Amino acid sequence: MGKACEAKLGAMMRLNESDTVAVRGNMLDLVTLDGIRVIKIGGLSVKGMLHLTHASQCVVELVMMNTKVVFVSFVIKFFGDAMFMTMPAELVNIERRKNSRVAVPANQAAFLSFSDWHPKATELNSPPSVFGFEGFAGWIRIGDLSMGGISAQMLAPGPAGQLERGFNDRGSRLHLPSQEPIKVHSVIRWTKRISDWTSSNRTNKYTRIFKIGCEFIDLDPKATTVLHQAIRDFTIANAV
Repeated sequence: MGKACEAKLGAMMRLNESDTVAVRGNMLDLVTLDGIRVIKIGGLSVKGMLHLTHASQCVVELVMMNTKVVFVSFVIKFFGDAMFMTMPAELVNIERRKNSRVAVPANQAAFLSFSDWHPKATELNSPPSVFGFEGFAGWIRIGDLSMGGISAQMLAPGPAGQLERGFNDRGSRLHLPSQEPIKVHSVIRWTKRISDWTSSNRTNKYTRIFKIGCEFIDLDPKATTVLHQAIRDFTIANAV
């Protein structure tokens, strides 16, 4: 817990494991209250405080660690935008994770563009584009992001119809919210074409979905820092 507080790691609090509302905060310090060693978690929003105000205990998950750590602690008190919780007796969930994937929230957008693939907006396989923005035809909207790569889902073939597995691009760029584009070395590892059948649309019962997965190779320090920040932001995006 001490190292988590020193690093000011993000924390997600829930009333229980099935609670769909997550409250975000930051591990701040280990302090002593009435002779008891407790954890101080701060940076809680007003809405988050209201959600937790009557809680006797919470499920806490630490954000952005190589190991998934979840524990249950009793709530001691609230003060300002912080809450104080007992040191956990045990960790209820410890899971080693390598490059855990995070979904890009629907109200945000992240893209990958290749330096060696510039489809024309008039090509049948090209993603749809709007007049005046044809230069963005080669931008792939990212569905899932991790430190190891991305996956994307498209309704047009795009790169899944024109590029093959093993396509290697040392100059591709990641476009993340509120960040300058960063250069990454990416390799296409897989592509998929899926026919999704539905009986709700009698005119067109099949929807073609195209998927692509790319791996990042040897990220430099700048790209690593930006990715860490983006993944943290996406992880807590829907928390209050």
